[in-house]
This record gives sequence, C-alpha cells and structure tokens, in this order.
Amino acid sequence: MLIANWTFDVEDIDGSRVNDTTGAGPPAALDAGAEIVPGRDGEALSLDGYGRAIVQAAPQLVLSQVFGFSLAFFVNVSAEPTGDWRGLFYKPVAEHDARGIGMWLYPDAQRLRVQLFTVKGPEYMDSRAVLTGGDWTHVALVVDTDGMFLYINGKLDVAVPLEHAVVTPAGPIYLGGEPGKPGFTGLLDDVRVYASALDEEAIRALR
Repeated sequence: MLIANWTFDVEDIDGSRVNDTTGAGPPAALDAGAEIVPGRDGEALSLDGYGRAIVQAAPQLVLSQVFGFSLAFFVNVSAEPTGDWRGLFYKPVAEHDARGIGMWLYPDAQRLRVQLFTVKGPEYMDSRAVLTGGDWTHVALVVDTDGMFLYINGKLDVAVPLEHAVVTPAGPIYLGGEPGKPGFTGLLDDVRVYASALDEEAIRALR
C-alpha cells in the first residue's frame, strides 16, 4: 500500500514545500541547499551535498517490519566520492533518537550502504552494484520479517536476513544527509513509501 509519494513535479510545489501526491502524508520542506530543477520526467529534487528535504513525523509514516515496508526512489549522483559518507535517506526511531533507517553512498565509491536499527543494534547491507555518475538509478529497499532486500534498477542486488526485530522507525524523514552530516550531491525523484513489502514484479513496474 502506497502511503506517501513525493514526485517533486511543479504542480506539487507550494513555495519551499513539496506536497505528498497521495494527500495523506506531510509535505517535504526544502532547506537552503535543496531546490527543484528539471529532472528525469518532469522535475526533480536537487541537493548540493549539504541540503535536504525534511518530512515531519506522522502516524501514517510509522513503518512496521511485521507488516513489511518498502522505500523506492530514483537517484542521479553528480559528484565523485568525497571521502565522507554521503546521506541519501534517513529516518530515526523518533525525533532526536537513534537512526532507524539510513542509506548512504560510500566515502570512496558510488556504492550504497543501508542500515536498520534492531533490538540488538544496527544491521548493515552493502550494495554490490555501483551507481554510474550522471545516470538515473532506481533504488528500492524492502523490509519484512525475513530480512532486508535491496533492488537496483528493478533487480535484487543483495539480501540480508534479520535475526532480530527491527525497531519501528517513527521519526521524521530526511532526504539527503541526516542532521549535522553531509548528504550527496545530485538529484532525487519519485520518492515512494509503502506500508507493505513489495515483490520484484511490483518494483520492476515502478521503473
């Protein structure tokens, strides 16, 4: 079930706020390092390496491993590795709390690292695929009671079983870097959040 979708298209823009097209979720608020520019199909969110879009915590964006959840978006990385972890997506357990979901680019490569926070601490998953700078890549993360699964361009890239329960991430969403940390330089488009675990066929259909 789709519970939030930020397309960043011009018809969804209200000043520095981007409305959720489902009408159920909060808007994404752009900070000084984020802007809307021409993108993949319409417009996209442009981030300068420090900017971010922030979606305030809301009951409908509380994600449960028991029911499964999925995140999906298009990303276009425009800068070379900087030596720092570069954030793409961050959602804490609660505001100012532990990192519930994190997704970054490696400091020295255009590979992805994903983190989930479990009752026994963080669990990590690293992509095998390398993102090509300047090209659009579709990324999807699926989490259910069996584990976490990372899809790149509609194909399963890596899967990691989860031995311990995921702590429900109920805090705000940060597109780009988490507070006080650098983000990536490039574009995001069509960010989707599902309160269900999508299968590979459904993920391929998003491309």
